[in-house]
Order: sequence, then C-alpha cells, then structure tokens
Amino acid sequence: MSATSPSTVADAVARASSLADLIRRTAAETPGSPAVVGDGRNVTHGELDQRSSALAAGLVAAGLQPGDRVAYLARNATEYWELLFACAKSGLVVVPLNFRLAGPEVEWVLADAAPAALVVEPSLVSLVPAGAVPGPVLVMGGSYEDFLASAPDGDPHRDGTGDDLFCLMYSSGTTGRPKGVTTTVGAFLWAVDAFGRQFDVSAASVSLVPTPYYHIAAGGWSLIALAAGGRIVQFTEVTPAGMISAIVGHRATHVIMVPTVMQLFISSPEASAADYSSVEWVVYGGSPISESVMVGAQRVFGAELAQSYGLTETIGVTTLLGASDHVVGPGSKLRSAGRAVPGVEVAVVSPADGSVLPAGEVGEVVTRGPNVTRGYWQRPSEATDSYWPGGWFRTGDAGYLDADGYLFLKDRIKDMISSGGENVYPAEVENAIMSHPDVLETAIIGVPSEKWGETPLAVVVPRPGASLDSDAIIAHCRERLAHYKCPTAVEIVAALPRNPSGKVLKRTLREPYWAGRERAIS
Repeated sequence: MSATSPSTVADAVARASSLADLIRRTAAETPGSPAVVGDGRNVTHGELDQRSSALAAGLVAAGLQPGDRVAYLARNATEYWELLFACAKSGLVVVPLNFRLAGPEVEWVLADAAPAALVVEPSLVSLVPAGAVPGPVLVMGGSYEDFLASAPDGDPHRDGTGDDLFCLMYSSGTTGRPKGVTTTVGAFLWAVDAFGRQFDVSAASVSLVPTPYYHIAAGGWSLIALAAGGRIVQFTEVTPAGMISAIVGHRATHVIMVPTVMQLFISSPEASAADYSSVEWVVYGGSPISESVMVGAQRVFGAELAQSYGLTETIGVTTLLGASDHVVGPGSKLRSAGRAVPGVEVAVVSPADGSVLPAGEVGEVVTRGPNVTRGYWQRPSEATDSYWPGGWFRTGDAGYLDADGYLFLKDRIKDMISSGGENVYPAEVENAIMSHPDVLETAIIGVPSEKWGETPLAVVVPRPGASLDSDAIIAHCRERLAHYKCPTAVEIVAALPRNPSGKVLKRTLREPYWAGRERAIS
C-alpha cells in the first residue's frame, strides 16, 4: 500500500482467516511501522509479530493444547499484545484479568478460568495463590523475557478460526460472582471489520485509548487499530496532563473518551488551548452528552464526534450515534444511544414474555448478531437465561426505540451500577457487607456522581443492639473488594422497603437521588 492509500480494516479482515493473520499481514507489509507507542516498551509491527511468535512457540513447547487458557494480570503493557497474538497463533484462549481486583477475587477467577499459564507484572505476583496455575507463570521483565529467549524458532501456525473460543473476558455477575464472557475468533474478526470501518481506521491512524485492556472498549478498539496497520498510544496511568501530551505529541487521529473527560477538556484552559488539529474522530461511550458539551467538544477538537453503546457480551458493538447526528435543534437525537451498527439487530421487548414492543414503548433492550457471545464460561443455565427465543440477547437495560430506530436508554432491568466506566454488581458488594457481624441486611444502589457518573451507596440495616459505623463498613468492603466496587457512602436505616412478596424495592431507594434527572442510567 502506498502512503497516499493506507490499508484499512476492511482490507485486513478480507484477507484474514484468523486473528493471527492480522499481525502477520502488517508485519509483512510494514515491518518497521510503529505498533505500540507511549508508556512501556515500544514495538513495531514486525517486532510484535516476531515476539508473539516466540511466545506462541514457547507455550506450545510447554505442552499447552488448543483451547487452553492463558491469563494476563497486569496493567496496560506491550506484553498484552504479544500474548494476544501468541494465543491467536497457537489456538489458545486469552483471559485478561482486572488488575484492580482484591486477592480473593483474583483467586476465584483463576479457579474458574483454570488457566494453563499466566503472564503477570511483578507487583501483582503476590495476588496469585501458590499452585493456582499449573503451567508457566511468566513475570514481566524477568522470566517472561527468559521464556521468549529460549523458545523454539518460528510461528507455530496453530491458529484458532471461526467458532473456536478466543477470549474469556470476566464481568461481575448478578449472582455476586464474576462470569467469563466467551468470544470466538469469528466474532472478533467480524467486530473488528464492522466497527473499524465506521471510523476510517487505517495504517495512518494513531489511536489513543486510555482505559485498561481488560475493558472491551480498550482492547477491542486497539485491536482494530493494530489490524489496520496503525499504532496505539498506550497508557499505564492516565492523567489529564498525560492525555493532552499524548494527543499532541503523538498526533493522535482517533481519541476514545467518556463524557466526563470531554467535559474536563472543554472546561480546562490548558486542555482547550492545545493543538488538536490531528484529531479526526472523538468516540465516547457510557452516557450521552449534553448540547453544551457537544458544542464545546466540536469547538475544541474540531473533529467528528460519535457515541457507541455496547457490552462485553457484544464486543462493545451494538449501536452508534454518528457524526451527522451530533447537531442541535428540533428533533435532535443527542439524548439517544444511536442506531444499530450495520449487521447488528436491536429491539425492545416486554421483560415478561419477550414480545417485541412498538416504537416509543419502554421495555428491555435486546440484540442479536455475529458479534454476540455464545454464552458464559461453565454457566450453561445462566447463558440460557440471557436469551429470548430467536437468539435475542438480553442486555439488562431498559429503553425504547423511536420511529427512526434510535435507541433511548432509560434505566436498568438488572441492577448493575456503572461507576467511572467500571461495572459494579450490587450482589457482589452486598455479599461482602453481609459478612460483617453487625449487619442484618443491606441493599446497594447507584447514586449520581459528578465525577464518576454514579457510585455505589450502601443502605444497611444493623443487627438489633449493634452500633454500625459508616467508615467501618467501607473499610470492611475494601479488605474484600476492589476499591471502585466499594460504597462511597453508607446510609443506616431501620428497615428496607419491600413489596408484598418480600423483594427489596431498590427503585424506591434510588428515587430520591435520581429525582429530576431524565435518565436513571449512566
């Protein structure tokens, strides 16, 4: 491809039968082109291909069989991409773990996924129980490098294809335990193509994705960028100054943000004064933006804006509010989540029986398409419960479709809380609080937060005669859960509101905090 006609995502997927083919192609065509820059070790496409082949060959030589899992427990680092493409070349399954989890949470996920090998950063080795991983435990910067140096030469070419499982991405479950979302090779290839072509991603693109790779948004977008032969700007820790420096210094063309970060950029004199002339697209998700934020972002960045809505179960691809929809005036769709991405179907159904509802009527949002998960790891009954007949996946969100097919989200069918881009399931937090000896019962709800969108609030009923302290409850949670899951406030009450059948009325608990807000979902 010439410099004036850079290869695109569509070009890449059209010539690929596996995810491994994506890096092989870019390495063959532009081996010296940067693939990963920014924080950590920078590599070119050629180096990424070579090192991932060495890692793949080493894992095969160590006895790992197709379908075996390999976990990654670390912050964003180049080793993640080496592992991902190594798994693609050896028929293995990559399992990116949340590095913010507490020790007991890491132990549980490792027991559930049963990885045959693990890549881990030195500071997190203490979270891995002895004997939890039967195969190689590769510590980044140490045994990891030794493993690559001693690996057999060459790419093993043991690719996973089509319906072969490629990724287990853990998402906290409504039952209080995380669950592994299964994603196939074919689904990833389809999503890379379908989503990437919406944003002109090519070999000339420079993508800035500041969120952790264990999030589908970060991992998915970055894979799109690499597949096209472009580069990703990697972050280990994110600060406003660091983001400004990265956008300007690396001449980023595609920037992924949440609305709260966009607000920071348009309101900060330092941020708004920077040179963003390289930016072509700003893609955001998690919640809609107001007209004032949209106008401010267009003024500051001078770029196209788009909002995406999706779940881990859909590889982050469900609906898109495109650049042409980012306008003010009568009939504006800014408060919507956009329309279904081409190739994906979205409908709204009755939560009672799954029947499709007419335009304008609120119900449960469902979706189907080649990107949707086949189910949850080792949870066949939970996977069955997640679908309506006809293959419609139940998102757990409530909303409606207007006459033009735009999706408007209103609330949650499930009780998930989205705090700063992290999913928090109340049952998991409630289980932790209930282990406190002075707690009789509790309910976790999401309440508005200017900084995080929403945060968990614990409503707690003490045992008779007990004296509960809010700080003690929060400290109790922090010993057992990742900090972002812990309540930011505790309300002590005499009893929880319940319906006649005894179910806790969480909507009643939430109402005072969300009163006057158009949308009770972030």
